[in-house]
Amino acid sequence: MRVHELMSSAVVAVGPKTPLREVLQLMLRRHLNNVLVVDDNQALLGVLTYSDLTRRLLPTYEDLARHEEYITTPESMEDRVTEVANTPVEDIMTRKVITVSPNIEVLKASATMVAHRVKQLPVVRDHKVVGIITHTDVGWGMMKQYPECLLGERHTRYPPK
Repeated sequence: MRVHELMSSAVVAVGPKTPLREVLQLMLRRHLNNVLVVDDNQALLGVLTYSDLTRRLLPTYEDLARHEEYITTPESMEDRVTEVANTPVEDIMTRKVITVSPNIEVLKASATMVAHRVKQLPVVRDHKVVGIITHTDVGWGMMKQYPECLLGERHTRYPPK
């Protein structure tokens, strides 16, 4: 089974100049943990993850040491959040993104996800994003391909005896 058989071609992507405010709204509205960042030709530039956002929004230890008011009056962080909200996505996105080809074996893509501790991979052909494959896609694909191994023989027959 190949990646192109299981991937989703419905990819959520934004441009590099998109303000974080818009990206966060998109992520909240669609319940996403990350968004791809692409140029006008759909070439992958990076990915913005929930972790990237959290690291930027929340103060570091150094910030807390310099701004004691963040601890004593958390409302004082509103200015920080407002400032961060206007930051373009390219300023905090992860640039080194692991990708896969649509023609590789699904199990190889799955092994890549495990090795790099990610839950999804952009699928790229000729330097353009053509889809995304998730660990959930891989799981469903394996259940379809090997139902008797994963579910047992009694679950692969319809109607049941």
